[in-house]
Amino acid sequence: MKQDSQNNRQTFGDEIRAAKEFADSYGPELLDRLLRVVENDHKMPDTSQTTVNLQTNNILQEVEKAGFQLNHWLTELILNTNVEVVRNAMAVVAVYRRRRMTTLRNPEGMLVEAIRNRWRPHISA
Repeated sequence: MKQDSQNNRQTFGDEIRAAKEFADSYGPELLDRLLRVVENDHKMPDTSQTTVNLQTNNILQEVEKAGFQLNHWLTELILNTNVEVVRNAMAVVAVYRRRRMTTLRNPEGMLVEAIRNRWRPHISA
């Protein structure tokens, strides 16, 4: 019984550390949004799971094809962001790479900032 209590405490501590790490990396607003999604998930009927899975796989494949390395946090951010916002963010990074003619040290970090701040590529005539 005592061992179960310790295991539960350890698991709970791990979950709290993961949440803090997520909030530090992506902001508490996104963490709050994810919590609301999880809390409301049981209230929403699952009518189009196949379509959602297809769209999810497509955007993740697009991101990988564009040369970004997916990790757990980036994947979660992408999955909880409008597809158009993600595509705009990828375009911003691509424009930056082309204009700078140099290797971007942390393209995933720039992608995260572009998604968070909803950056759009500048369209010049």
